[in-house]
Amino acid sequence: MTIFLAVSFVVVGFLCGATSIGGILLIPAMEYGTGMPLPLASGTALCSFFFTAAVGTWLHYRRGNLKKELVLPQCAGALIFSFFGALTKHVVGAVALNAILAALIIVSGLAALRPARPVRSMESAQGRFRYLLFVGAFVGFMAGLTGMGGPVLSVPMMIVMGFSPMATVAAAQPFQMFACFSGSVGNMILDQIDWPVALFSVLLQSAGVWAGIRAARSMNTALLKTSIAFLCVFTGVFMLFR
Repeated sequence: MTIFLAVSFVVVGFLCGATSIGGILLIPAMEYGTGMPLPLASGTALCSFFFTAAVGTWLHYRRGNLKKELVLPQCAGALIFSFFGALTKHVVGAVALNAILAALIIVSGLAALRPARPVRSMESAQGRFRYLLFVGAFVGFMAGLTGMGGPVLSVPMMIVMGFSPMATVAAAQPFQMFACFSGSVGNMILDQIDWPVALFSVLLQSAGVWAGIRAARSMNTALLKTSIAFLCVFTGVFMLFR
């Protein structure tokens, strides 16, 4: 099981580095590899994503990939709403929540496969800010609720509205960092974090994130967008049938 967990942590880190998506796969891996219940696994995964997202944020910052007009509104929404998502996860049944989240991820992935079309509300800076603030609030709440981290929803939601895939992937790292910090505060209150497993996960995920970001630099925009979309669909189907 230790080998299974180690491989899972590195693979998830690589996927998160290359596409900012893939963290949702860590939750079932922790459930299977450690036998911990879903609420504890989701809280532990969310906590570990904070540290790997910090690594990803620093690496993207060094490469000049971060755009503050994309980052700031998302982070503001996530910082507020992820905390409340974590505090309310015990209210929603695990089966219903898993099905709803999986459906959202599949729809987002399929939508991202469609050609981006200009949206009138996105033409103004104010319209873009409102949309990104909504993305941060909605996805942040879902991140705290489910432990998914957030980019698995935020990335396709931004791509389908015409934002650059590479800039979107980069912005997802600081967004995830804020969402995970806020949600982890709520999980600490509920005592839903296994700190030794979280630390083990962080060390191996960080190596995967570094490799994933380097790999993404050599991918063209169309390939990156398609990879993100198919990964979303695969993740959603996996969640429905696991």
